[in-house]
Amino acid sequence: MVLDSIAGLNKIHMRLSEFLRSEQRLIRLPADVSGSPPPHNELLPVLEVEKTEGPIYVSVSTERALRITGVVDNLRVYSEFFRFRDDEDGSHHHPEYVELSGYIRSGTLSVVIEADTAYTEEFRDEM
Repeated sequence: MVLDSIAGLNKIHMRLSEFLRSEQRLIRLPADVSGSPPPHNELLPVLEVEKTEGPIYVSVSTERALRITGVVDNLRVYSEFFRFRDDEDGSHHHPEYVELSGYIRSGTLSVVIEADTAYTEEFRDEM
């Protein structure tokens, strides 16, 4: 799960869009790991996206990063799931639910991208 405020997720979307238009091959976006992971096993410190060949593949790297790879056109489709409208607070997106041939590789990790501004602000206030 990727969890942030609407503003935070839209910022990630903007950074990914800029990256996908660039000649850069890899982007690493640090994540806030100051919270508590339950009900999940751990908080991953980095979102890593790499331009490669082929369909989207999501995994956890040996450096404990959430790693997303794929051809640029597929990464563009995937990155759109980080964009949230103002009226979508409290909702989530499933980037693997795309009916596009060759979009996502079998066996890839399923990721939920959730916008919860109140939760993230409440958590930050407790810090």
